[in-house]
Amino acid sequence: MPVVTLPFDTSERLKDRIQHLEKTQKIKLFPATDVVMALVFTAAETKEFGGDEGAAMVLAIDDLAALGDIIPEIEDGRRNYCIIRNDRAIARLDPFH
Repeated sequence: MPVVTLPFDTSERLKDRIQHLEKTQKIKLFPATDVVMALVFTAAETKEFGGDEGAAMVLAIDDLAALGDIIPEIEDGRRNYCIIRNDRAIARLDPFH
């Protein structure tokens, strides 16, 4: 299952759109610390998130394309999430695995 990560502040900013996705997609949003010790965003990533901070959140969703249709990875020059591409990391973070 596709997995993305984002800071808590960003998840709050995108809350309405994430809830909209829940109507049509199998989705789970949870703190990364539920399954790993920590995920940390670099200073450069925090800048890409428009300064959004907070604990790393994980968003698992059935269809990455559906996520991108409602919430683009980058929007108006601001990052909304980072796609996890490493298979081992996905297996570790996927709550449906």
